[in-house]
Amino acid sequence: MRDGSWRTLERDYAYENPWCAFRVDRVELPDGAIIEYGVLEAGGFAAVVPVTAAGGIVLVRQWRQPLGGFTLELPSGGVDPGEDPRRAAERELLEETGYGARGLEYLTSVHTSTGRSNEVCHLFRCQAAWKVEGPRPEPTEFIEVVELPLEEARKLVKEGGITDAATVLGLLLLAGTGPVDVH
Repeated sequence: MRDGSWRTLERDYAYENPWCAFRVDRVELPDGAIIEYGVLEAGGFAAVVPVTAAGGIVLVRQWRQPLGGFTLELPSGGVDPGEDPRRAAERELLEETGYGARGLEYLTSVHTSTGRSNEVCHLFRCQAAWKVEGPRPEPTEFIEVVELPLEEARKLVKEGGITDAATVLGLLLLAGTGPVDVH
């Protein structure tokens, strides 16, 4: 442990459900102290920045229980075990918005909260092509589809109206990746 790493002595699960688990690790620090450290285990998720033919962004407005309020976010959802994150991004976009993805392009993968969780977000961008069947959200999702001009979405980020980390990062990365060909 001279390299500064911690040694896990014990691992106990306090809670588990299909989406996440909370564990308490008993660890030895580099100086020999022993502490308990809580970790939220969460499978990865995929988020997609869908750009419309008019150059707008498709977002979803939904209730987020941990925040006790509504958020504006990119369409996103869990990556099933063994599933390609690209496939999850396409599925979630269709389920949540009714849009299909054309020209899906990988942007990056990031850890969402390295001090609390092992969760990974896989970010993509695409052209949003409307699908006739419309949205098909999961039973726990009560989603409103919101289309905004890109500049309005960026303004909401600056003003604190969009605070979801994956959405903020996706909108910032979109600015640095060049235009999405919408034709």
